[in-house]
Amino acid sequence: MTPTLAQRLDRLARNMLPACLGLMFVVLSVIPLYLPGYGMIAANFALITVFYWSVHRPDLLSLATAFGLGLLLDILSGMPHGMNALVLLLVRLVGVSQGRVFRGKSFLVLWWGFALVALGAGLVIWALSTAFALAPIDPMPALFQAALTTALFPFLGGLFALTQQQLLSSS
Repeated sequence: MTPTLAQRLDRLARNMLPACLGLMFVVLSVIPLYLPGYGMIAANFALITVFYWSVHRPDLLSLATAFGLGLLLDILSGMPHGMNALVLLLVRLVGVSQGRVFRGKSFLVLWWGFALVALGAGLVIWALSTAFALAPIDPMPALFQAALTTALFPFLGGLFALTQQQLLSSS
């Protein structure tokens, strides 16, 4: 039986949900909060989004989507173009390759794995920033950003899990 137009549009909308959430959280990542020093350690919501969907539904978050989200984050945040794109590509590759380790385990295992990925991503961004600046840069803001992003993971991870359960279970 051929699906109706409404069914095809519904499936398309469900399949685009992780990319749309990623886009929303990229924009949320760069919204200025007028707190002293927050800009340097702002949470990387795109990192959470790419990691979660790469582990749980890699079919809905392609390499091109991860790259596009990273490039948009670079453009909006004023970072050198390609830096976050490279990091999000690496995070997607790690999430997909290690997905079997995290799927079906407790949330604490997923959170621990994300903490390692966030630390690695922070260190890669710090190393690339240092190389780009051709001068030593203090690694503490990158470490604080990784810590803040890790601390916020349960909130977004819970939202994504609920979204996956309610909206994507039938796709």
